[in-house]
Amino acid sequence: MSKYTITIKNLIDNDFDFQMTKYPIFDENYRNVLNNKILNHYYENEIGFETPALFRFYLNNKLNEIMNYYNILYEKQKILIENINNNVNLTENYTSKNTKIDKSTTQDTNNTTTETSSNSNSTNNGEQDNKSIFQDTPQGKITQGGVDEQEWATNVTTGKNTSNNTINDTSSTNGTSNTTSNSTNDLTSNGTDEYIKTIIGNNGGKFSLDILKDLSNNLLNIDMMIINELEDLFMQIF
Repeated sequence: MSKYTITIKNLIDNDFDFQMTKYPIFDENYRNVLNNKILNHYYENEIGFETPALFRFYLNNKLNEIMNYYNILYEKQKILIENINNNVNLTENYTSKNTKIDKSTTQDTNNTTTETSSNSNSTNNGEQDNKSIFQDTPQGKITQGGVDEQEWATNVTTGKNTSNNTINDTSSTNGTSNTTSNSTNDLTSNGTDEYIKTIIGNNGGKFSLDILKDLSNNLLNIDMMIINELEDLFMQIF
């Protein structure tokens, strides 16, 4: 039964809306769990304010002030519990870059020799008959037949010329050409080797029971830490 103000029980029975929906929380699915723990813990306690609306304001204001800190604790403890059997968590990143340069040189040589020769022969054979006639009686007429018969001529001189000509023409041409070509090719290739090595587990330094004992000694009851922070919102007279 309320003596000074009103209890959380009475507010719940009258469907009072505490509006505990806006304060930050590490996991939205955990909001109703935490809200129920808070209301159930102070179920019989009287609010420390004149009106339920004023209590609601300061309740949500307090949660907004403290939850950022406790959200970090929630996250870290969650990771700790999930990795309770892993006392080794090592990640190694390796990156290696390499550059390879290949050079090749090619030389082509072309030698060409040209030889040309020609030979021409020509032979000329000729004969020529010569006649010389002297007549001391120029009034007489000498015919060709008379000449051949040597008629009416004072003197007749005959002769024959024979000519043999041989011409040899030989010509030769030699030519040499040299051609050299050089070519150089450069090939550059770049490569990168990368890998990530992760080792997670128990290295055998501790048995599971030892790890569980350490956890129980250091595990935080974060819900109760938050609930205790809200104590000054309620009447402190018992």
